[in-house]
Order: sequence, then C-alpha cells, then structure tokens
Amino acid sequence: MRKFWRVPAVFLTLFLLGNTGNTNLYDWQKPDYIEKAFVEITLKDEYRATDMHLRKWTSPIRYYIDFYGLKPYPLAINMINAHMRQLTHITHHSIAQTHIKQEANLIIYLSKDRDYKTVIEKYTGNKVQDLSRESNCMGTFKQSQSHVIIGATVVIPIDYAMSQGLLPSCIVEELTQVMGLPNDSDWVYPSVANDVSKVELLSGLDYLFLKMLYSPQLKPGMNLIETKKVVKKLIREFQQQGLIKRANMKVRQEGLYPLLY
Repeated sequence: MRKFWRVPAVFLTLFLLGNTGNTNLYDWQKPDYIEKAFVEITLKDEYRATDMHLRKWTSPIRYYIDFYGLKPYPLAINMINAHMRQLTHITHHSIAQTHIKQEANLIIYLSKDRDYKTVIEKYTGNKVQDLSRESNCMGTFKQSQSHVIIGATVVIPIDYAMSQGLLPSCIVEELTQVMGLPNDSDWVYPSVANDVSKVELLSGLDYLFLKMLYSPQLKPGMNLIETKKVVKKLIREFQQQGLIKRANMKVRQEGLYPLLY
C-alpha cells in the first residue's frame, strides 16, 4: 500500500533519493536475503497480525476496472492491462480482464480523490482508521479458512495519483500485493513493497517473489517451517538455472517498462 506521503511530489522525490538504505547493491541476490525477504513480505501483513501461513490464489483471477464517477481513462487501462499481463507471464497463473463486474473476483476502482474514502468504506471492508488520509492508494484481499485468496479490491484516487506522479507505482504495488505479497517492509530492497525507496516498477527481487509464490511446490496454508523448507529448495533451483542473476533483465522486458522507458 502506497502510504503516508500526501506531500508535494518535489519533496517526496527529494526524500526518496536520500533513502535507498544501506543495502549493498547485490545483497538481494544472496539466498539467505531472498528467503528472509520472502517470508517478511508473504507471511506477514501491513496492518494486522497474521498466523504466518502462506496465501495465494488457486482459481483464475478475473479483474474488472471500475471508473467510479469517472469516464474511462485509456492510459490507466493500458497500464493496468500491461501489468496484469506481466503478472500472468511471471506466475503462469490465469489472469484476464472481464467487462462484466459480477464475474470479477478482483475489482480495481479508479476514483476521484474526493471519493477515495467513500470507495474504501463502501467496497473494501477495510477498518483501518484514517486510511484515506494516510495512503495514496490501497489494496486488500479476502481469504478462505484454508488461506486461499478468493477475492481482492484495489482503490486508486486517479487524479491525486497522477498529480503526484504515483499512478504507475500505485498500479504496480497494489496489484502485485493482492497476489499474496501483502506486507510492506523498509528493509526489503529493491522492491515495490518498500515504501521508503524509490522503486516504482517490479524489481528483480519482486520477480523472484512472484515466481516462488506461484510455484506449485508452495501451497496455500503452509506454515513458516513448511514455507522456508520449500523456499530454500526453490532458491537453489533458481541459482542452478541462473534465474537470480537474470531476474532484473527479465522483469524489465515487459509490463510498464516498455510503456514508461
């Protein structure tokens, strides 16, 4: 969730440029770092305590774009579709747009900033106090008792996000996190799950998170011990395949990268 910085973009940029942390440039490629970061982002949650079990979708994702009180905005649609195609290619999970809201299990609301609070309260069920004032955009998902994600909602106040240059980062972070990567962490870097960094599009580390999460070897409901055992195995496989070293290159080949760079 992009949060806590409802400040002019120029000050935000200056702040971010000075806060990339002390992480070595290639620390994220170390097996122990990847394992620790994966656990931090997948098994924990930004706003509530969890029982430390893995969560992911098992059924196909069908997403619907709802312009709440607005005319459709083609640029936003193109950006959302490009990112969802990238998520499909990384995870090999079925993700497709539907134009029938009743068929959707992921609804993306694009609203005016003045309606942001209303949409959150009306459609997300989120009870976090002052969320509309402390966040730039938000996403949340519902899960079954077996920790399968069964539905999700993303809300982006599009006029505010565009005025602050945050539309790409809001789209990428929220739609990525509702895949089952719900936590934010200031030490996990580089990642869209780090709100004090200037990472706006998927990083090589995010790519690895998604590949691991949607490996058939990781099942919804796995606890910490079970998850770490499988993750260690997957990381070894990724090393042997050269995937960790190539992750940055691969993630930049599609999604919003061709649109923005």
